[in-house]
Amino acid sequence: MRLKSIADRLIEDTQRRKSGDFWTPTIWSDKAHEMIGKQLGTDWKEKYVVWDNCWGTGNLTRDYRFGELYCSTLFESELNIAANYNPEATKFQFDFLNDDIPTDVVPTQTKLPKGLLEAFEQNKPIVFFLNPPYARNGGDGKQAGVSETVAETVANHQMQEDEMGACSANLYGQFLYRIMKIKQKFKLKECYIAIFCPTLFLVGQSFKKFRKVFLDEFSFEDAFQFRASEFANVSDKWGIGFTILKSGKTINKETFEYRIAEYDGEEIKFNGSKIIYNADNDKRYSEYITSSKKRTRVFPTQTNALKIVEKDGIKVSDEFLGTLLNDGNLIDTNPQGVSIFSSVGKKGGNSVVSVETDNFTRCTALFSARKLIEKNWINSKDEYLVPDESHPKYEEFVSDSMVHSLFHSSSNQSSLRQIEYKGKNWDIKNEFFWMSRAEIELLANNHRLTQTYNDARTSKDRYVYTKLQGITLSPEAQAVLDKACEIVRNTFKYRSMFDSEHPEYQIMNWDCGWYQIGELAYQCAKADYNEFVKLFKALEEKMRPMVYELGFLR
Repeated sequence: MRLKSIADRLIEDTQRRKSGDFWTPTIWSDKAHEMIGKQLGTDWKEKYVVWDNCWGTGNLTRDYRFGELYCSTLFESELNIAANYNPEATKFQFDFLNDDIPTDVVPTQTKLPKGLLEAFEQNKPIVFFLNPPYARNGGDGKQAGVSETVAETVANHQMQEDEMGACSANLYGQFLYRIMKIKQKFKLKECYIAIFCPTLFLVGQSFKKFRKVFLDEFSFEDAFQFRASEFANVSDKWGIGFTILKSGKTINKETFEYRIAEYDGEEIKFNGSKIIYNADNDKRYSEYITSSKKRTRVFPTQTNALKIVEKDGIKVSDEFLGTLLNDGNLIDTNPQGVSIFSSVGKKGGNSVVSVETDNFTRCTALFSARKLIEKNWINSKDEYLVPDESHPKYEEFVSDSMVHSLFHSSSNQSSLRQIEYKGKNWDIKNEFFWMSRAEIELLANNHRLTQTYNDARTSKDRYVYTKLQGITLSPEAQAVLDKACEIVRNTFKYRSMFDSEHPEYQIMNWDCGWYQIGELAYQCAKADYNEFVKLFKALEEKMRPMVYELGFLR
């Protein structure tokens, strides 16, 4: 008996993760019951038909009694393990995403119990109460071992036929879709969904088409959000929502208020609220940064600031400056992968944006906006939007971001010479270099660095230096730029020695990027380098609130 009472805690976690399952801790189940009671009345368990269609071993229901409860789960073994829970319930093995539901066949052919079918046909008030699996095809970046094809279900194919978009590959999206189809089929007038799942179905771009239909069928009523780490062995960098929806139409389909719930070891407390939002009627910043320049030539590919690889490059224009890697548009989507290159950068599946003269400041502004905000469980689903360009601080942020994007640890701008690529040698100019060619030529001459002198003498000023001559920087940005110039001057005497020890850095090139110069400074001028880091952090602290003030994020 004792083993049965704790069986859900003994089931192998690895197996659960493969299907994206996260069992609900009792304290959060209790809070969900409390919130449902506020919406439906304290006697809701007696008045409403309740169906937990991914029951597992009954974490949502086992501590309560119901008037008419239906419990279904994918695995019959779970029904056997939890046989003593909710003895009043009708329990049955049922694959909600693959088995026939009344929308697919005539009711007599479905595996659903007669009583549940009659509840639909008689339009009884019903609550779908569930914590579905969260996985999607290929995993979600958080669940190691999730199958590449976990979401290939009947529901997935039905959603594709209904043109629901990429969200059809998401399991909890499939659960919501099939519940909606049941509600539509039987014209259920008092149908509630009380669901634990990420909030992406309300804000994610992949759910845009789904929302247009779903939020015309269900009205958003109440919700709270908590750390995903409240579930065993789950990251605390993302949040899980508990959301209550009912038959009806959501009027405001763009913003939704979630109370912030935190467990202090004794009780759950609500600490303010978070307005989550989608960009269905706004312009995502990722859609705003594409260059309009005509692309006529192919440029080679870099995997880091120093290495060009034998991969296909991308076509660029004559005004090509580099690339911005920008994976997705949510804070949640790989912020570590956002970076800038002087050539064609490539890391994993990141989106590659060609940085040209016409989109340069938009790219550097987005780079800074993404790097300044750290992902956490509250903001992870926020989207980057086109900011208010009429705001008094907008131009200041744009100027600051130009400097910020030169010196961040994800700034991979570099100068490379005679790099072999597809049978020919390439020179990669660093158009992000911030000092004049004349000054570097003079420094090289004074330090008798012939290679650097000749490299500068036969070149011309880079784009960023020229751009900086026409703007006024904030004191914080100017301090960073001045210190960087000071470091270049103070470390010139070490270039020859550093080059002999680290030739891969090509430090003798006149237009080296901070990726190259910063390493020289770190090794040979540590005090200057540490002072630079302090100034850079001060610039970031000054810029960070502006990301919200200007509307990059809400």
